[in-house]
Amino acid sequence: MEKDITNWQNLWKVEKSTPLDIIKLVENLNKIKKKGNLERIIILITIPITIVFLAILLPLFSNTNYLISIALISIGMLIILIQSYRSKYNFIINDAELNNQTYIKNLIHKLKQRMLTTSRYMWIYAFFLILGLNIGYIDILQNFNATLIVRIIIHIIFTGVMFYLMFYFIEKRKKENNKEILPLVDFLENLN
Repeated sequence: MEKDITNWQNLWKVEKSTPLDIIKLVENLNKIKKKGNLERIIILITIPITIVFLAILLPLFSNTNYLISIALISIGMLIILIQSYRSKYNFIINDAELNNQTYIKNLIHKLKQRMLTTSRYMWIYAFFLILGLNIGYIDILQNFNATLIVRIIIHIIFTGVMFYLMFYFIEKRKKENNKEILPLVDFLENLN
């Protein structure tokens, strides 16, 4: 009889649940929200600055390649901006909001959208950026009277360097997301 009681006690000890750290969850979610707000502000400022800089640097209407270049780079930046706003969510004021299943599902969706910005949409931006810059360099390289082979080599080297840089920064950002956002998504999914 005493052995049965001990077994029951051990069973209850094993089945104890870990306490939920809602306060830390809310702090981390609000930290990601602040970071997202800062990123949106930076993107909103850099888009017009980039367009103006490229329009000054490249004689915009003198060549269609320059116009196409600026348009492609702008499209890439706008895609990132739109995706950034798709992943936007409100600050969590109190943990009572986390009792709402619809709110939690929406929050999980927004966090996954934020991760998707890095894993998918940054590659789309990289494609538009590299393509736009390569098109812009077509006429610039012709002005240097370089041979066709030299121009192709320069484009390949430039594309390789840009691709490597984008790969490095995207992978770095994905690691940050896996460290910061993924545990929050898992935690929120367990709340459901």
